[in-house]
Amino acid sequence: MTKRYMQHLYQSMLLAALCCLLGGCTKGFLEKEPVGRISKDQVFREMDGVRAAMNGTYNRMAFYYTGEFMMYPDIAGDDVHLNTTGGSSDIGLALFDEHNFQSLPESEELAVGHIWLHIFAAMNNANNIINSIAGLKTMYPDRRGELDSLHGQSLVLRALCHFDLSRAYAQHYTYTADASHWGVPVLLKTPGPGEQVPRKTMRQTYDQVIKDLEDAVALLKQHTSRSAFAANHIAAWGLLSRVYLYKEDWDKAILCADSVIRLGGYALTPASSYGDMYMSGTPGREVIFQLYARKGAAQSIAGSLSAIYSSNAFQAYAASQLYNLYDAGDVRKTMFRNSGGKQYTLKYARRDGANLDWPMDPKICRLSEVYLNRAEALWRKGRYAEAALDLQEIAQRAHPESTITIVYNDAADLLGQIEAERRRELCFEGHRLFDISRRKQSVQRGGDCTAVKCGLSYPNPRFILPIPSKELDANKAMQPNPIIN
Repeated sequence: MTKRYMQHLYQSMLLAALCCLLGGCTKGFLEKEPVGRISKDQVFREMDGVRAAMNGTYNRMAFYYTGEFMMYPDIAGDDVHLNTTGGSSDIGLALFDEHNFQSLPESEELAVGHIWLHIFAAMNNANNIINSIAGLKTMYPDRRGELDSLHGQSLVLRALCHFDLSRAYAQHYTYTADASHWGVPVLLKTPGPGEQVPRKTMRQTYDQVIKDLEDAVALLKQHTSRSAFAANHIAAWGLLSRVYLYKEDWDKAILCADSVIRLGGYALTPASSYGDMYMSGTPGREVIFQLYARKGAAQSIAGSLSAIYSSNAFQAYAASQLYNLYDAGDVRKTMFRNSGGKQYTLKYARRDGANLDWPMDPKICRLSEVYLNRAEALWRKGRYAEAALDLQEIAQRAHPESTITIVYNDAADLLGQIEAERRRELCFEGHRLFDISRRKQSVQRGGDCTAVKCGLSYPNPRFILPIPSKELDANKAMQPNPIIN
C-alpha cells in the first residue's frame, strides 16, 4: 500500500468511525463533518467506539457500492449502454473509460483509483474492529456476545472487500488452472506508512475470503440478526455460494446455497411487491443483506447509482439485447421506464410523489441470486432436473399470471436459460462482467452499441482494471496488471 494511500485510508477509517460517534451517520452517506482529535486507540478501547466503527464500516461499504464499483461490471459489460452524444462531453460520463475498455493506471481520480481506495478504506475499518475484539472482551467480559456479533459482521465485510477487489483488479479464479495468477493484497491489519505490500495469488486471496466467511458463520450463528442491513450468518452462506460458484467448486456452492434456501427462513418477494423491494426503501422478503445508502429528496445524488441509472437525466440505460430478454408478462419488465426510446432502470428510483429518502440501497445478497447460484452449480454437476426446478422458482415469481414449466431440448439449452435468467434477475446489480469473464466468454454488445469498442474477446487484459500508478510508484512490491493498447 502506498504511504499516501495508507494515510488517506487511515484518515477515512477514523472519520467514518468518528462521524458515527458525533451522530453524522444519521445523515446522508456522502456527507462529512469536521471532527475533533480523537485517537484510533481511544475509539477502539470503548464499546461505543467499536459500535460506531461498525456503523462507519457499513457506511464505507455503502460509499463504494453506490459509487463506481457496483456500476463497473454492468457498464463495462454488455447489458448497459452509455447515453453518449458523440461529442466531447461524452468523456464526462460515469465510467466512460471502462465502458470503452480504455482504463489507465494514471486514472486515480476516476474509477481506477476510486474503487481501489474506497474498498481499502472499508477493509481497514473492518480490520481495526477485528483486531480490537480480543482486548475489548478482556475489558468487557459481559459484552462477549455483542463483540462476537461485531467480529462476525466485520469478517463478512472484510471478505467482501477482498472478493470485490479481486473481481475488479484480478482475472477470475480459473484463469489459470491452479489459480496461481495474481490476486490482490490480503490485509489482516492496517499496514504502516510506507510498508511494502505485495499481491497474493488468486488461490491465496480466495483462501482468505472463504476462511473469513466460514469463521463469520460460526460466530454469527450464535448471535442471529434478521435485519437486512446487518450481515448475518445467512448472508455469509449466500456469499459463500457465490464465491464457490466463481471458484467452480460446484459441490460447495450447492451446499452453501442449500443452507440458505432450507435453513435461512427467507422467501422470494411476491411479484406484487417486486418494485417495492427497490423503490420503497423497505427490504423485500428475499433480501438477505443490503447496504443503507439514502439521500434526501433535496440533496444531491450526483455520481450515485440513482443519478447514473434511474433519474430522468440518466447516463446509462439498458442495451436492447437485455431489454428484449423480457417477455410481456414478466413483472421485471415494469422495472424499466422509457425515455426517448431508451429504457432506464428503476432499481434505484423513488416511487413518484413519495416524500422519502431516495432508496439507493445496494442489494448485496438476495435469495433469487442464491437460487441461480445453485441452479448453475447443479447444472455443472449434471443434475439437470434439479437445476430446472431452481430456475422455475425464479421464472414463476416473475410471471404470476402464468404457470411456468421449464422445458429444454438438451443440456446446452438449459444452461442458456439459466444464464439468461441470471441476466434478467440481476441486471444493474453489479454482476454482468464478472459472470462473463468467469465463464470465459466474450463481451458482445449488439447492434445498438455506441461505444468506441463494442466487443472484447476472451481472454483479454482489459477484463480487469489496472493497478493505480501511484500505488505502483510508491509500493515497489506491488505487481502491475498488463496493459495493452
